[in-house]
Amino acid sequence: MKMMEMNLLILVLTLLSCSIHSPLLANGSNSIVGLQYPAVFNFGDSNSDTGEFFAGLGVRLGLPFGSTYFHKPSSRMCDGRLILDFLMEAMGLPFLNPYLNAIGAPSFRNGCNFAASGGTVLPATAQSVCPFSFGIQVAQFLRLKAEVLQLQSETKELDKYLPPEDYFNKGLYMFDIGQNDFSIDLDSMSLHQVLALIQKVLVEFEAGIKKLYDEGARNFWVHNTGPVGCIAQIIAYYGTDPPKLDEHGCVSSHNQVAIIFNLQLHELCRKLQSQYTEANITYTDIFTIKFDLIVNYSRYGFKQPIMACCGYGGPPLNYDSQIQCGQTRFFNGSSVTAQACDDSTEYVSWDGCHL
Repeated sequence: MKMMEMNLLILVLTLLSCSIHSPLLANGSNSIVGLQYPAVFNFGDSNSDTGEFFAGLGVRLGLPFGSTYFHKPSSRMCDGRLILDFLMEAMGLPFLNPYLNAIGAPSFRNGCNFAASGGTVLPATAQSVCPFSFGIQVAQFLRLKAEVLQLQSETKELDKYLPPEDYFNKGLYMFDIGQNDFSIDLDSMSLHQVLALIQKVLVEFEAGIKKLYDEGARNFWVHNTGPVGCIAQIIAYYGTDPPKLDEHGCVSSHNQVAIIFNLQLHELCRKLQSQYTEANITYTDIFTIKFDLIVNYSRYGFKQPIMACCGYGGPPLNYDSQIQCGQTRFFNGSSVTAQACDDSTEYVSWDGCHL
């Protein structure tokens, strides 16, 4: 990819975005105060996965994941809570159970989580980490709704575990997915190829939104993708050549592609808001929030903006793809463990893949 072409494209898209009045949030408040929905249906990747991926693959994610808040394994790719968890708490709702969790009579009364770690917007391939792409997650929702409505027509005994029919219309549909679609070797691609990839992702995302809208979904909360180039994993893979890094130590190409994707995702949300007049679509700028944390980390009380708290290898990244957080491996005849740091509140990054 040519950097000058990429920078020019970002400028043009930014100016176009700023020149169009955004109808987003026109039906509600800009604040989370007063945000009340009876149920939440979430679609995404590891940024909001509460156990879908590990239940689906029959794997148990152990400590130190879950160590600071739950004080036990929580099937979340972090040491505490996710953005989704905080939003559920803010609405006075219990944490979402993953769709595939069958242990302990899980309740779906207040919604369901379909997000799966490693999930992509584009359909999974044989090389994909996760088989539960966005299209599969939407299909899982359609099955859930159909099964719920059938059960409710047959018996009332399960009502305390299932959402009433009107919750599917009144509920909030959240989306935090797309990061993994761009966690690839972008430098080997031409600008045309990158733009084609972005369009494929947007087309797939729009198709999923349409299916949900046709099923009665009306309240949509869309997260854009974060600064992928600032993740230690991406830096370790694609940022070994210093000229590829920006002044903050992030891989420039990945962040620029994220910016272009986000600008076009914003435009798609505006288009959908205009097309679906009964919908309320909220576009949330996660990129700016996370990038601000990294760039101005000391202002927020952090000491490490990019280096992982839980990992192996030490500075500057403390990340090694061969030994993930919590794992033990044998290197050169010795057993080593990727351990967590003493104080995770000093680190923006938890494990080199998740902030």
